[in-house]
Amino acid sequence: MKLDRFKDFEPSVRELVLRFEKQREEGGGFLDADQLEVVADYYMEVCDVEGLEAVVNMGERLFPANDSIRLRRAHLLGIQGQYRQALALLRELENHAPDDTDVCYALGALYSMTDQSRKAISYYLKSAVDGYDLGTIYGNVGDEYYKLGDMDNAVRFYRKAIAENPDEMRSLYNLACTWDAQNRNETALAFFSKLVMEHPYSYGGWYCLGCVNSWMGSYEKAADAYEYAIAIDKTEVDAYFGLSDSYRSMGNRAAAVRALRDSLEYASDRPYVLYSIAQLYQDEGNYHTASSYLHEALKEDPSYDLAWSHLGYCSEMLGYNEEAAGYYRRAIDLDPDNDWHWLSLSDLYIRIGHFAEAAALLEDACSEAEDRFAFDLRLCYCYFRMGRRNRLFGYINTASVVYPQLGEELLKRYADMAADPEVVMKISSNGI
Repeated sequence: MKLDRFKDFEPSVRELVLRFEKQREEGGGFLDADQLEVVADYYMEVCDVEGLEAVVNMGERLFPANDSIRLRRAHLLGIQGQYRQALALLRELENHAPDDTDVCYALGALYSMTDQSRKAISYYLKSAVDGYDLGTIYGNVGDEYYKLGDMDNAVRFYRKAIAENPDEMRSLYNLACTWDAQNRNETALAFFSKLVMEHPYSYGGWYCLGCVNSWMGSYEKAADAYEYAIAIDKTEVDAYFGLSDSYRSMGNRAAAVRALRDSLEYASDRPYVLYSIAQLYQDEGNYHTASSYLHEALKEDPSYDLAWSHLGYCSEMLGYNEEAAGYYRRAIDLDPDNDWHWLSLSDLYIRIGHFAEAAALLEDACSEAEDRFAFDLRLCYCYFRMGRRNRLFGYINTASVVYPQLGEELLKRYADMAADPEVVMKISSNGI
């Protein structure tokens, strides 16, 4: 199923955007300034930077002095990280019209992007004087207070946002998460239970009620809430994931899989859904079925490094060591910065006794590793099994400057090293 990119937009917006795109492709036609604003706002909403730049360029050619078009240019500059130029343009627009709430909102957004939360709050609240879209504005203010660590005001403004718009999803979810971080889930439960009674068709209300129940360990109640959310809007994939997690926590793997499969028709990232189904089977030790779902995910996205790595693990568990090594290698090639891919392949080599291959792999990767300790442990064991004792003891001495616990961890982790008197004596005598 191809998702409708205009799902949440009015038909008139769809018509204008398609007109603009046709004109852009054919190189003719005309839209007035108001129409170009509508198209630009659509592209901002869907985070299409290329589309936004194209419509702003056209607007500036046709209406170079139009402040609304220039405001969209300022938005574009901010999105592109050109904050200084964006601020200069917005300051100019503010001087022209100091009470223009759209300019105030844009300044709030820019100050938010540049981590100046106090200024962002001031301009967001200034933009609220016209009473338009207060749910979004108050939610933005809540986010800024959250960044400042002022949780009381964050909660206050999330609640104000929800009071204005009970479907303000960002504020609903952030409120639930903030209360969870404060260990106030009972407060959250009471709030969202009351919200869905007053607004029974609030998708976000039911979804957050599911989250709160899940965090509290009430998985059956969580599943019921997610089911209500899906009944309200079956295209929102997050609720299917919540439902699946609830069933998994209840030990019902079949229902957990079914929930994810039901989401495939609406998912914008189908490979991730297929990968998630594979994880459910992998966690149960059903490596054949997990592998089939991973293959499906990779058919849709051959660059999915985590799927390749998990396919390697499943193949290894099934005894297909050569295939597993190839899959791990593919994952490494796709994302060489992920330690887990390197460690998975090295562990395979160690398990099958290919210590020289494991050592070469670890030596290649360890200097760039995020978790250097995990690499050092394995490399020391490879040197031990290869009989390279001088190399082993020299490496332990060097690495222990950074990781004093290295020697002790080696003896705890590898029984054959702990049973070797020379290794134990060297580690103990050096205080490693």
